[in-house]
Amino acid sequence: MRKLLIAAALLATSVACGDTLYSRTTETGFRYNPAAAGTTTPADPARIAFDDVPIPVDRLGGDNKVEVTRITVGIRRLANAPATDVMLYYSTLTTDVTAPDTNLDLPATQFAIASLAANGASSTTQLVTIGNGVDPLFTADLNETLFSGFGTFAIGVGFSNANNNNGWRITSGADANANVFWLYDPGHTSQANDEGAYFFNNDNPPNPPASFYITVEGTPVPEPSMLGCMAMASFALLRRR
Repeated sequence: MRKLLIAAALLATSVACGDTLYSRTTETGFRYNPAAAGTTTPADPARIAFDDVPIPVDRLGGDNKVEVTRITVGIRRLANAPATDVMLYYSTLTTDVTAPDTNLDLPATQFAIASLAANGASSTTQLVTIGNGVDPLFTADLNETLFSGFGTFAIGVGFSNANNNNGWRITSGADANANVFWLYDPGHTSQANDEGAYFFNNDNPPNPPASFYITVEGTPVPEPSMLGCMAMASFALLRRR
């Protein structure tokens, strides 16, 4: 019975340690493919778009890093959108920079590739989820001064197919997000430097916010990670017994 109680406590604690740190999933009618020709010209699958992930400090408990265990990005796919690989990256951010450098720190780290088959006859937002919510994908250092009241890092998405029928879904909430995204352009096919900071401006107002479909789950550190939480739960239970 004692072993069963300990196991139950460990399971409950490990779930509690993997919280939703950031969620920006309120969809707009827009999408963006950094590889596509149009808003950036010409087409170039080497380009990657990065969005800020500002985590409110009240979710961080005074910590300045997060151990990320699951990430979801939303990919908007129009009818008959072709197959594509979706590459996911993360990067840190720096507050004070000198042009042409931007707040985005490069090189970024690629942590996943997801292959999407050709889409069917209906438009859909296809969710790409990486991680199981328990095992760490990576640990990200947070910028505590870029946006007051938030600890911030960046998530990037790239597409192997430049067809604009696939795109990273643009969102308007619920969590706060700055109206800026960064474009990494290693071949300088769209901009003079490797990185540039942008917001959207088009001929169909209202202009969409420069924010994208992202949810991030994980644990602030140096607060105990999942294993630390499990060990503490076990110790506390044994002590009570």
